[in-house]
Parts: sequence; C-alpha cells; structure tokens
Amino acid sequence: MRANIEPPHLKKAPRLTVAVGRSFTWKSGLLDILVIAVMCFLLYYGASWQIFRVHTDAAKYQCYAVAFWQGLPALKHLSVQQCGFITDPSTAFVRGMRQLGFSAGLVHFVVAQNVIEPFHVLPYEYPLLALAPFSLGLIASSQSWYQVAFALCMTLIAALIYLLLVRYRSRRAAIVCAIYLVAGGWGTAAGRFDLVPSAFTLLAVICATTKRWNWAFAALALGVLLKLYPVVLLPPFLIAQQMESRERWYCWRRLVPLGVFVAICAVVTTFSLLLSVQGTLAPLGYFKNRPFQIESSWASLFWLLQAPNHPLHVEHTYGSLNVLSPLSAHVALWSKLLPVGTLLYVYWLQWRRKIDLAASSLLTLLVVILTGKVFSPQYLLWVAPLVAYVGEDTAWWLLPWTAMSLLTTWIYPYIYSMVYSPMGVPGGGVFYLVVAVRNALMLGFIIALLFYYWLALPRRQVKGEAA
Repeated sequence: MRANIEPPHLKKAPRLTVAVGRSFTWKSGLLDILVIAVMCFLLYYGASWQIFRVHTDAAKYQCYAVAFWQGLPALKHLSVQQCGFITDPSTAFVRGMRQLGFSAGLVHFVVAQNVIEPFHVLPYEYPLLALAPFSLGLIASSQSWYQVAFALCMTLIAALIYLLLVRYRSRRAAIVCAIYLVAGGWGTAAGRFDLVPSAFTLLAVICATTKRWNWAFAALALGVLLKLYPVVLLPPFLIAQQMESRERWYCWRRLVPLGVFVAICAVVTTFSLLLSVQGTLAPLGYFKNRPFQIESSWASLFWLLQAPNHPLHVEHTYGSLNVLSPLSAHVALWSKLLPVGTLLYVYWLQWRRKIDLAASSLLTLLVVILTGKVFSPQYLLWVAPLVAYVGEDTAWWLLPWTAMSLLTTWIYPYIYSMVYSPMGVPGGGVFYLVVAVRNALMLGFIIALLFYYWLALPRRQVKGEAA
C-alpha cells in the first residue's frame, strides 16, 4: 500500500505561496541583521587567506575583466604569474576553421575581430555575461585591492540570497541557508562568483512559484548566460509552466515564457559572437575535453576499484586536479546514460505532481553534480539556497547536508592548503577517503529523496481533489 505522506516543504506550504505582507518585528529585524553580519564576516574571513595571491580564481577574474575592458596589452600591469594563462589563440582557431571548410567570408570576419583589443577578449571558461560579476572588483581604487572588493561584493550577494529567502520562503530557510553557505562555502563563496548564478536560479524558482513565468524564464536565462549550468533546469521549468497553463495546448501564449528565454539567450549570444566568435565558442570545447576531476564521484569509484598494478594517474590540467584510470573508458558511457535516466525519472515525478518545481530543480542539479565529470567545491553554492528553500529546517535535510558541506570545506581549503603544490594533495589516503565519504553521503541523500517522493501521493490527491 502506498504511504499517504507528503514531502516536508509541501506540508508547510502546499502550493509554495509567497507570504506577501509577512509581519516583521524589531526582534526579527535584529536577528536578520545579526545573521547576515555573522555570515558575511565568516565568508569574507574564509576567503581572506586567498586575497593578494596570484593563483586564485578571483585573480583570474581580474585578468579577464582587465583584458576585456582595456585589451590584452593592459595585462602588462599585472604579473605574468597571474595572467600568463591568457594568450592570443586566434591563429590556431582560424587555421582550424579553414581546415573544416568554413567560407572565406566567415574566416575573414573572425580574423577582423582582433581578439587582443578591448571588448574582444572573452573568458575561456565562461559566457560573456560572466564579465559583469568579474568587473565588480574593478570598483577598487587600486588594482591590488581588486580581490578585496570582489570578496565584499560576493558577501553582499549572499546577504541578498538570505533576504530573498526571508521574504519569499521563511526565516528558518534563510538561517539554514546561511549555515549551508558558511559550512560548505567558507573557502569559496566570497572568492568565486558562483553565488551570482545561484541567486538568479533561486529568483527564477521564486518567480515561477508566484506564476510570473516570463520573469522566471528571464532570470533562468540570465543564470545560463552567467555560468551555463542552469540550462539543465529548462526541462523542469517547462514542465511546471505547461502544467500550470490554462491555455489550450495549441495556443501560442503557452510558449511565450520559453520565447523570453530563447530571445534573451539569442540576443546576448549574438552580441558575444559579434565581439569574438572564438571567445564565445571556447567554453563549449573547454568543458567537452575535460577529464574526470579528482573530487568527482567517478574518481572516487576509480579509487575504490583501483588495482595494485593500475594506480590512479593524477595530472594538473584545466585548472584542477584530474585523474586518469584504466576504467575511464568503461565508465564514459555510463557517465552519460546514468544522469539521463535519473533525470527522466525526476521529470516523471514532477509530471505526476509528486514534486513541485523547486524540488525538481534541486534534484536535477544534484544529479548533474554527482554524475558529472567535475565536482568542484563551489558546486555546493549552486544548490545551497534551493536545499534551504525546499527542506527548510527539517532535521533529515539539515544534518546530512551540513555534514556534506563540512566535508567539502575539509577538502577545500584545508587539505589543499596543507601541501606546497596541488600535485601533493592526493599524496595521502585521507583526501580520497574524505571525498569518497562526501560523495557517498550525497548519493544516499539523492536516493532517499527519490524514494521519499516516490512514496508520496500526488499533490492534488493529498489536497483531496479529484484524481
């Protein structure tokens, strides 16, 4: 017999309605100020050890921002150790276009873009819009203070996420999110820009729950244009929007929100192509060719199954530690099929109304993170606001996710900071063990959620409506 249970976030708010006109008192206001102040201080302190160093993500952001606004020659004012990774790859790119048989007119158009001039140097790893948060640190009066200004701006984004949760979910969810950000993003939240697309993802979910679908898809598009990964949320948003639409199936108004998403992405991408074709396409090739990162679940599997005569080979490429294993070729297909099958099951749960958009979006991101080739520490920032939004302060959400967050902080920055070179990180067995435990916890968390939602009755049946 199927259990008549409902997920905790649906019990507390069956339709996830926004608490418009939520009453505030001076005590609650003081509590919010205190939590925000402590959270921002801890996040800034966690990133402070990286400030003024040249081999950090924020230092790379500064190189990208300066190169875009002032041109490649302007990087001479920064150290070679900091910005030496930015070069002029136009010759190789044009040669490749000619070998692939592109028309002479298109090749001439790419050559004429002159990617060393201002407004033509785009990030290798990120879309054009990522330059917006990268440029925030340029408000500092001196280039040497860029990372300080950037870290302060990211703490303000964390405060904004807290206020969004207080306003549109609950104070409990906001406080829990602050705990998650500090526990799991202590060394990354203020030193990287992942909180910005995370905030847009949360905003998209909030707009969707209030039936502002055009704004929801617009916010989702901006998140995609900042760091690509929110594109995996397009199917859950489409399913939710189509299920909520009261228009006939052939009515064009059903597709307006999707049109907003496509239009925003098309306009920004076209503008990016006009600035630099190779810079716009570079992130696609960058992620396609990456090997299995050392903190991914697949790397943990390689470590558990490694044979004495086939040890893991570690290399430092693509800005991270990656592993090569004899098993890599065997799991390559499974690394593609497993997430597809699991995501289809998530969408089926959503279509059956067993989960709502927020839960479907959270599960989608968790599956993509766990089954992907890369699992960097900052990836927890993508989902921390959604975990707090869906689970709030429920113990069986709070405890495992806090444990995963603390393990991630143990991995980075603590284990990484204990060695002189990144290649020394996996030297001891502690690193692989901590990573494997963290990944196993996340796997168990996802399986528990999928099983829990499978047992739940559809929402309309729980509310007593006709099946």
